[in-house]
Amino acid sequence: MLNKIDKLVIYRTNKYIDRETIPKKEKDKHKKIFKEIMSIKDIKKRYSKMHDYICDYLDKVFYVDNACEFHNNICAHRRYMIEKGIKKDHYEDGCCYGYKEGKVCDYLKSGRCTIRNVACKLFTCPYLKITRGVRYSLDSIYLSKYLLNRRQKLYLAHTHFVPKEVVLEGLMKRV
Repeated sequence: MLNKIDKLVIYRTNKYIDRETIPKKEKDKHKKIFKEIMSIKDIKKRYSKMHDYICDYLDKVFYVDNACEFHNNICAHRRYMIEKGIKKDHYEDGCCYGYKEGKVCDYLKSGRCTIRNVACKLFTCPYLKITRGVRYSLDSIYLSKYLLNRRQKLYLAHTHFVPKEVVLEGLMKRV
């Protein structure tokens, strides 16, 4: 049984989803997932399920829809740099190279991210933001918009290269 606050959150989220310009089938799917997550009583399990869903959603955007336009393990931004003759020490692996002391991220295996980390998946390089208008924030993902407070969103958006278990502990400390 849902409590009064959970019902209010579901109501507000459903109104938010209804305003989105996505097909009705997608809206119904989002509402179902949100209600499923809200029905989980254990707060840690609820955050875990939400975290997994956000990661799956962002994986779909960046891997299935290929937002970064990877071709031969080189993203659109790096190809642009090559075309313009901009010197770079490393062109492969896109943003996953260079942010950790000039090497490829430890969690990048065979061109795919193996860590379930929202911050890493949420990151969009300036090239994609400016030239293609691709940008994501936790407020643009309906699950996090109403389920997380400001401190949790800030924490979740800035914990790059950290395993899911550590992220969940941090979220629980910021409830």
